[in-house]
Amino acid sequence: MIGKHVPQLSFLNTLLGDKPVFEPTRRVYQRLLAGDDEEATELLDEYFEHTPLVEVYDTVLIPALASAETHWRRGEIEDGRHQFILQTLKAMIQERGERQQEPHRKESGEDMTEAEADSGLADRGGPPGLRVLCLPAHGEGDELAGMMLAQVVDIRGCVVETVPAAATAAASELVAYVEQRDVDVVCISAAPPAAVAHARRLRLRLRLRLRLRLRRRFPGLKLLVGLWNAPGDLNEAKARIGLDAGTHVVTTLSDAREWIRLLLEPPPGQQVPPAGEELLKTGRAGD
Repeated sequence: MIGKHVPQLSFLNTLLGDKPVFEPTRRVYQRLLAGDDEEATELLDEYFEHTPLVEVYDTVLIPALASAETHWRRGEIEDGRHQFILQTLKAMIQERGERQQEPHRKESGEDMTEAEADSGLADRGGPPGLRVLCLPAHGEGDELAGMMLAQVVDIRGCVVETVPAAATAAASELVAYVEQRDVDVVCISAAPPAAVAHARRLRLRLRLRLRLRLRRRFPGLKLLVGLWNAPGDLNEAKARIGLDAGTHVVTTLSDAREWIRLLLEPPPGQQVPPAGEELLKTGRAGD
């Protein structure tokens, strides 16, 4: 009863509700709240049997991550439970990434290194035609969403690398990462909760500062902003980010994958995707 009628304790209705919970997202999150990582993993495996990877991430794990971040920021769950949920989600994502790489190992006859597995590096082999660097906007939740993106962008000729949140505390460090990796696209990953006004404003300001710094240093760089699972009207968020011809905003991993695919393989007769200008290899001497 408390969970139903007191907004600050709404997570209790998810955890202790007496009605059957049929939605995959709520079922997985319910098990995570209860500290049952084994059953949560089993539920996820069931969904993977008949649902594509990107759909499971978009409809199950991203919303579960959003719920955990929202309840934690509101003070509804303690730090320990929040960290347990994040670590369990990270283990789920890494395990799925290892399973996804298994067919590629058999094709190439080469084992993926442990460092690549941990960083979320996705490489379909051959010389890369597009290098994508996924930067977390703020914290661990943003990093986890970036790891999911690296796995769903499984396109030959495309390499996606995720950067740990702990390694990018300052905007100057993020710019250094871009320069060192010699990338074509930067994806700024921003996980929910967008409903928390203060956290949203803070993250939007962070993304804006980062975007301006990158634009000054690499004027032709493509920027993809992932406001994962963002609810409501995005016009305000887009206005505050400050869109230009080289910046695109998406709310799902599926849309992000399609936008990146269009950069790598534009349709016949179309040189660039609708969201951007001509793709430039920026930050490289002589270009």
